[in-house]
Amino acid sequence: MKLTSKWLLWFVLVAVYASVIGGLFYYNLFKFVFDKKLQNEMVEMVRYRAPALVQMLSARPKEATFREAEMMKGLARNDDRIKSLIYLNYDASIRWHENTKFLGMSYSDYNTSVGFETNAVVQAIRDRLPRALLAGKGDYYDMAIPLLAKDNVVAGVVNVTVSRENAKKLIGASMVRYTVGAFIMMLLIGFVLYLFLLLKIIRPLGTLKDNVDAVSMNNLVLEPSQRRDEIGDLGRSISVMLDKIRAEIKGLEDGEIMSLEKEQRWWKTILAVTVPKGSRAMVVDENNNILYSNFELNIPGKQRVHLLDLFDSRQQEIIQVVGEAMENPTKVLRGSVVNKDVQCVVKAVQLPDDAGKNRIVIVLEPEK
Repeated sequence: MKLTSKWLLWFVLVAVYASVIGGLFYYNLFKFVFDKKLQNEMVEMVRYRAPALVQMLSARPKEATFREAEMMKGLARNDDRIKSLIYLNYDASIRWHENTKFLGMSYSDYNTSVGFETNAVVQAIRDRLPRALLAGKGDYYDMAIPLLAKDNVVAGVVNVTVSRENAKKLIGASMVRYTVGAFIMMLLIGFVLYLFLLLKIIRPLGTLKDNVDAVSMNNLVLEPSQRRDEIGDLGRSISVMLDKIRAEIKGLEDGEIMSLEKEQRWWKTILAVTVPKGSRAMVVDENNNILYSNFELNIPGKQRVHLLDLFDSRQQEIIQVVGEAMENPTKVLRGSVVNKDVQCVVKAVQLPDDAGKNRIVIVLEPEK
């Protein structure tokens, strides 16, 4: 897989992971903010009327006045988020209800016959603080707001059931905006990071690859990079490695030349002693290139002379003898050939390759 594909895959995975984690965080944050706003608005509506309600609660401890009833009806009528409202005395008995048959009923009797959504009323009276508990599978809040008289005494409680529909719509709209914003941010960040990856990594690596591909045995040279980063360090390391390889090859070539010259001197001595005067002798390697001859080879333009450069198609006998010698090491093979209008005896033998070098000695002796 290419570096770009891997980067894209990892970027998408990390971006999706970060978006999901961020989405969970912001969802809970939006839920807290909008739900808290809803609760505070309900509390403030009741507290705005609290002084008048506390005064009437003190004057008539058990029965609601006409003004109190109008205030309760006004709360439910003016805010469509309020689904139901119950006005209770300090002992939690019902002071006002939209159904008059429940007026004056105790908390326990009403809870038994109809039932409160939660125990928010009990908590509000106990703690003297507003309480809001989720009810109806999270669709609304059951809120109990205490009305406090002097010395922080609970004079009464307003119990309202508030719908969360608007709050949920706000949360949903906010999450949509968050999703769109996160997607746009991912695109912007991804584009900037891809430009950086393309300009600083992918293209320099492509250039380095092209330069390395251009290296061959005839051209072991790589121009050192001028970059001061890791890619530049890699290019310089490759250049240094090629310099070492070039030096090693040169050393091997020099050693091979020295070894060849030494072998030629060795063959010169051997053939001078063993080959009769007037005979021609040559030493051929495994590729049929002539390593040494006791006569001058006049073939211009060639550094290495091949056996076929000396003998044409009319002199197949010598080629046949050499081929048989290669198939039968250490065995002396003989034949007859005309060389420069002179009838000659051809003798060829392939020497043992104990040193890892195959050498064939060919001797052409004029027939007497």
